This record gives sequence, structure tokens and C-alpha cells, in this order.
Amino acid sequence: MLASARRGLVEGLRAAVGEAGYDHDVDPTDIELEAFDDEEKGEFSAAVSFAIAADAGENPTLVAESIAEAHRAYGLPDGVAAVTVENGHVNYHLDPERMAGLTLGEIDADGASYGSRDLPAPDRIIADVSSPNIAKPLHVGHLRNTILSDALMNILEVRGHDVTRDNHLGDWGTQFGNLLHEYVEYGDREAFEADPIAHLLDLYQQFERRDGMLEDVAEFGALTDEFEAAIAEERTYHTDDGKAWFARLEEGDPEAVDLWEGFREASIERFEGIYAELGVDFDCWLGESFYAREGWNDVVIETALENDVAMRGPDDSVFIPIYDDDYDDAGDPDAADVDGSLDRAREMLEEAESVEDADFDAFYIVKSDGSTVYGTRDLATIEYRTREFDADQSVYVVASEQNRYFQQLFVAARKMGYADVRLEHVDYGMISLPEGSMSTRGGQIVTVREVLDAARDRARDIVREKGRNVADDEVDAIARKIALATVKYGMVGANRGKDITFDIDEAVSLEGDTGPYVQYATTRAYSILDSASRVPPVDDIDASAFNDTDYDLIYHLGRYPIVLDRCEERYDAAPLAHYLLELAHVFNSFYHKNRVLDSESAAAERLVLTDATAQVFENGLDLLGIETLAEM
Repeated sequence: MLASARRGLVEGLRAAVGEAGYDHDVDPTDIELEAFDDEEKGEFSAAVSFAIAADAGENPTLVAESIAEAHRAYGLPDGVAAVTVENGHVNYHLDPERMAGLTLGEIDADGASYGSRDLPAPDRIIADVSSPNIAKPLHVGHLRNTILSDALMNILEVRGHDVTRDNHLGDWGTQFGNLLHEYVEYGDREAFEADPIAHLLDLYQQFERRDGMLEDVAEFGALTDEFEAAIAEERTYHTDDGKAWFARLEEGDPEAVDLWEGFREASIERFEGIYAELGVDFDCWLGESFYAREGWNDVVIETALENDVAMRGPDDSVFIPIYDDDYDDAGDPDAADVDGSLDRAREMLEEAESVEDADFDAFYIVKSDGSTVYGTRDLATIEYRTREFDADQSVYVVASEQNRYFQQLFVAARKMGYADVRLEHVDYGMISLPEGSMSTRGGQIVTVREVLDAARDRARDIVREKGRNVADDEVDAIARKIALATVKYGMVGANRGKDITFDIDEAVSLEGDTGPYVQYATTRAYSILDSASRVPPVDDIDASAFNDTDYDLIYHLGRYPIVLDRCEERYDAAPLAHYLLELAHVFNSFYHKNRVLDSESAAAERLVLTDATAQVFENGLDLLGIETLAEM
């Protein structure tokens, strides 16, 4: 009800501003949602009078009063009882009984669809989600990416968009040439078959350690010329052989391809087990290799050179120059303004000694040895998505350490001629765990497996300690759901843009700002409903039987679609996580203050309210990928 009332208020406010004689655009964000039963502000308020008064040189209060009068004449939406003016603000006050009836009726009618929306022309969104590198285990950073992106895509889908989730694997590049070199030199087939990811990670780290050690020796200085020459030869051999293996892979050499495909298949098999445990799936797995092997990289390189978008460097590399004034709003197709000319870059190169010293950023698409890079494959991805999917949006859920890269990618894409697709980088901060909370593999990474196992162990202890009437054979199933709620809520609820330290012991608590706390509130609602013989029809209840505590809860239930609007606008599921926590607090207050089943005056009404609350919890938690529990 609140969402429809807000839309009605926006429409009415636009008309009222015009009727009052003012030329001012009213944006939906001009109608703000306030706390329930705020006598001064009302449940909705608008501050447009201040901007209008500043432009017209008038008193804001007088402007607000003229707008309010015009809005009364225009008519208020159903459920909005009055419009008043206070301190220059236009305030709208709900009729609590009407608000209750409309909100509960809407939730009852929509059920699991409450909060969803159909769009006449939905955006076609293709999103990079999870996107791990093969030949390595999923680590805690992938966990945050996977959970954040799953919740966000769920929200975009229920808001009416056509979403395709692409697990855009990192499965191509020079590092895989290095890995092929290392496997051929030192690999163990039996170790690979026993635990492929662990063995490949060991080989990868072994290559990095050896190269780093040789570099350190070279920098320190060898004792003899012969030793120095031997160190240089050894470094060159490993580096050049890794490049040679990647070149063989790009050329389709059977031995290189067979080994690489074995690495990829083993990685995907392990990944799928983790994703299944998380309850996450994807529409496609079009990794970087797809664009290299299917010729899409070649399309990008040829187009960039033929259209005079890219230029060759002195070392035969190919790059797209990006100027300082190209960056603003590059992701927005309507606001992007880039200079596709190479003339400025040529002049800057004449003044500089090298590409690196020139006064522009070089976005490389071909290296000096002729191999491709991330940028090539990402541009090829945009080419493919616009051509094959007719994408309206290409969305990338990638950590904030790649912010600059995506700014450059978006500029390069505009220069390549991708003018209609929206390009959105959904960034997030890095994640760590409290020191000493769990072991790491080689002191370098914390794997998803370790995090999930630790969360489940903590949850199992909680269930055994606090669970009521929980059979031994149900402990593990309940602990698994609590563990996932712990991890998922902890990842989504944290400030997306900031680095976080994820403390499993705090997150698994049934009290405080946690996923299990929201689960527990839902379980309380189920307990009330299970004790009732039936939930009466919404049409049979009397909204006048509700008290202020009831109305406050109903008001929060009505906010749910508006919260989803905010998530959609921000490309962020955190507002939903925060809302569910607040709803849990409000419901627990309702639970402690009001009698439900044995209420003398409002038993039927509060049963309907409890049922509606359970429905909203279910809907919201489902979008976050969190299961509810009948018992805790």
C-alpha cells in the first residue's frame, strides 16, 4: 500500500506544484518515507518547497502552504488522510485503519509475489557474477562476490528485469601457460586425481615462489659471473616456457588444450559442489576462454584497428588511448562523452619519450608478444552480449580494487561504438577474518570450504545448546541453514563499499544484527500460526481493533516494496538486509507487547498480521538466499 500511495503522492505533487504556479520537476525521491505516526512530519514528507522558494525568492512556508492547498484540491491517494505544512515541509499523514486494511489485503492477495513487479519493457541484464579463476579453490573473496551478486540478481528479477547470470570464469591468460609449464615439469598425475585443485594451487604457488626467489637473488647480486648468468638463464627459461605454453594454448595445440581442459573441468566440478551448498546457480559459464577460442577477441582487435580507435605501440602492442576527460559517466550510455580520435594521442606521444610517459592512459588489447589481455576479453564480452543477447545492461560484480580498470574498460567500450548498453560496475570491499579464527592454506588464502565448515560447527553448537525439542538427526540440517544465514546475512548486510572483517562467532548469534536473529523472528511467527486452528480471511477482520504497536508493524510491512526499489536503484541488496533486521526488531516488540491467540479484542486481527509478517520474512529472506526454519 505504501508503494502505491507514494506513487500517487508523486503524481499529485507534480500536479499541485504546477497548479500552485511553479515550474519545478518533481522526482520520486522528493517524497520521503518517515517513521510511523510522526505527528510533525507525517508518514511521508516533501521538501520541494525550499528549492522552489530559493528560485522564486519566496518564503518556503508560504510556498509549501500553496502546494499543500493545491494537492488537497487535486485529491490524496487512498489511505492518505491529510496534508499539512510544518517548518516549510509538506507532510502527508496516513489513515491507520485504511493503511492496515490495504496493506494486509495486498500481502494476502500477492503472497510470495508481494514486492515483485512486472515491467512492460524490462531491461535485459547480463551480469558477471562469482567469476573465480580456475585451478584455484574458491576463497572468501569469491564467497562475498557470489552471495552479494546472487541477492542482487534475485532482487532485479523480482523487480521485473530479465536477468542472465554469467559465471564469467577466469580461465585464460599467461598464468595458465605458467601453470602448464609447471605441471609438465613437476606435476604428479596421482596427486592431481586425488585433489586436483590443491595440487594445481601448489604448483601455481611453487612457480611464483621460485620466480620470486630467483628475482631476489638477481637483485642481491651473484657471487660469480657464471652464477649470475645461470640465474638469468633459469628465470628466462621458466618465464619464456610459460609464455610458449600459453601461445600453444591460443594456437589450439592438442597437448596444451587437453591439459588445460582437464584443469578447467576439475575446477568446475569442485566449484559446482560449493555453489550447490550455497543454493546458487548460473544461467551460463562463459569464461574468458570462450571469447578467445570462438574468435570474439579477433573481432574486437580488428574493429579497434579498422575504425581507428586503437593504435600500435613501438613494440607492436595495441592499445586504446584514454584521455582524462573521457572518464565522467562512461557507464551511462546517455551521459557518456568520449573522444574517439587518435589525433590527441599521436600529439601526446610526440611530446613524450614512451607510451608510459604520454599524457593518456593506454588500455591494452594486445601485448607486445601478440597475446591478448583481460581488456581484450572484456571488450569481446560486451561485443558478444550486445550482439547475441541484445543486452540493455552489462553488470560486473567485482571487488573495488578493480575500480580503475572498469572505468577504463567502460571508456574503451564507448570508443569501440557500444553506445546503447549500460555498463555497471558493482564493487565491494575486501573481506578478512579475525586473526587466528581459522587456518589458511599456506598462510595465503581462506577458502570458502573453511568458512562454511567453521560456520556450521558454530551453528551446531548453538542448536545443541539452545534448541528445544530438536531431534539428533535434525541438528545438522538446522545447523546448515543457520550457518548459511550467518554467512549470507553477514556478507550482504555489511557496507558493500568497505573492507570488512567477518567474525563467525558474532554472526552466528541468535541475538544482535545477524541472519539467525531474523530467522528466529520468523520461527516465532510460525510458532504462533501453528498454535492457531486457522487464520481468518483478511476481509473478516476489523482494523479498528489494532493498537499503535500493531499499526507500527503493519507500516513496516508496507515498506517492503519501497525497500526493494531502493535496492534496485543502488544495485545493492544491503537495504533489504537492514530492513529485515528492523522488521525482526519490530515484530519481536509486537510479540512481547501484544497478546495474539488469547487476545480478548484482536485475536483474529493479530493472527492475520502475524501471517502477513511471516510472508514478508519469507519473501525477503528468499531473495537473500536464506531459508526459514520451522524450529530453532
